[in-house]
Amino acid sequence: VDDVDLECSPYRPDSALSVFNGAMTTDWLPASDQFRAVLSKGLDIAHQSRGAFDPSVGPVVARYGFGPIHAEAWGQYEGLGINAVAVRKSDAGLSADLCGIAKGHALDRMAMALEAQGVGDFLLDLGGELCARGRHPDGRDWQVAIEGASGTLGMGLKLRNSAIATSGVSAQVYGADGHEVSHIIDPRTGSPVSGRTVSVSVVAKSAATADGWATALMAMEHDQAEALATELGLDAVLLVRDGGAIRTIAVGAIGDHVLG
Repeated sequence: VDDVDLECSPYRPDSALSVFNGAMTTDWLPASDQFRAVLSKGLDIAHQSRGAFDPSVGPVVARYGFGPIHAEAWGQYEGLGINAVAVRKSDAGLSADLCGIAKGHALDRMAMALEAQGVGDFLLDLGGELCARGRHPDGRDWQVAIEGASGTLGMGLKLRNSAIATSGVSAQVYGADGHEVSHIIDPRTGSPVSGRTVSVSVVAKSAATADGWATALMAMEHDQAEALATELGLDAVLLVRDGGAIRTIAVGAIGDHVLG
């Protein structure tokens, strides 16, 4: 976790990400395998989500008080480039923000470290993102739950050799001018999300994949998120406001994970 923090944290002036963001150049800059891997994964999700996930969105997040990245340009993830040994910006004013995926990557690294030590049965929790391997000591699958409306217990799920990440508007939110301002930014509009979706949870083999896609789908209108998740074969749960109630939308093979 310390290693990922040193590579990807926007809060550390000595991190690889902060050094990259502060470099006012369009030259190729040497970068570690880890930094390139996380940025590459983020850019893949950016392309597949058609910009709903955008690793260049940091300055907009900071504008609403949720992050420390201050840069001159944003919304141009296509301008972030990677090759076999280096990274670059097509515009020196661009920046990278990996907060929507780096925690999942750190969770994957934690799981790999345990497996390398011969540990095959565990459930890891890193800030609410979960990664499971093997089985519970009782011999059953690991059991987790998605938080429902107003902190209630929502859908129960079983995890085996998979990860789950949730993105939502219940945490990191404040009131302004009679409206709630969420930390989830729609990169396509440059504004906090304001649709009916309360949260999106994604189950995937990789925690980084689950993390990035939960963020991307949360930035969309729920019908767009459902359609894209179905198109790409993602396993997801959307909690959506429907009048005075919360409606659950299950996508993909999420039913295989639901506790009976």
